[in-house]
Amino acid sequence: MQLRTIEQLQQLKNQADEQVRSETGNKANCEIWGSTGIPVLVAPEGQVLYQDDFAALENWHHEGTGDLTQPAPGVMQLNCIGSRQGRAGCMAFCRTDFPDNICVQYSMRALTNRGLLITFLAARGRQGEDMLTELPEREGIFADYILNPDLRCYHVSVSRYDDTGTHTGVSNWRRNPGIFMMAQQKDLCRIPNTWYDVTIVKHGKLLQMAVNGELAGGFIDRDDVPEPIPSEGKVGFRSIGADVRVQIRNFRVSAL
Repeated sequence: MQLRTIEQLQQLKNQADEQVRSETGNKANCEIWGSTGIPVLVAPEGQVLYQDDFAALENWHHEGTGDLTQPAPGVMQLNCIGSRQGRAGCMAFCRTDFPDNICVQYSMRALTNRGLLITFLAARGRQGEDMLTELPEREGIFADYILNPDLRCYHVSVSRYDDTGTHTGVSNWRRNPGIFMMAQQKDLCRIPNTWYDVTIVKHGKLLQMAVNGELAGGFIDRDDVPEPIPSEGKVGFRSIGADVRVQIRNFRVSAL
């Protein structure tokens, strides 16, 4: 499949969004590029590919603003303070590359509610490059990941508050480059200072999430975007907002 420019992808997305808005009369609506008739949560049956007790952070690459800290044994904390959504966030990418067909599991706790946490999946160069060692350095602004002509990935948001501390109502799945809306679902990680067990499955075109064992949502990629579907690559986190401190523990990636 021929790679499209960011401008072409954005034009396609914007035209589809305008069509939906004209049909519904609601300016807040947009095109949804995934099908939501998903099955029950897929359970991992393969071997554990990677797990991290965060005794050290050498295998986590930080970029953007803020820093990564270890406030307690077994915990990695992403600190983003004094930024705002759309600007530089605190990024943490696992240096290990993962194949397709994986289950990502971790526990997360947001200490504050003036921002959100994003999980990236299958982050990789559009020509197959390692995003950390073979692509130009990034500054941590959102456009570096969603409108980057060199990068391909999916991402999903949880604990989704705006910079003032108001919850935005939903959790979004996106596909990049182009920030195509794949699905919207309930945000089940809404209470600050509460640990949530998150499970994310990436199985080809199927992506889904569970929180504390409850299926939160997901989608099946219809493959309507004229760009290869993200497959293997990096898993990472982004905390972004006016005051976002998020803790991660019990990180594990297993084969399906």
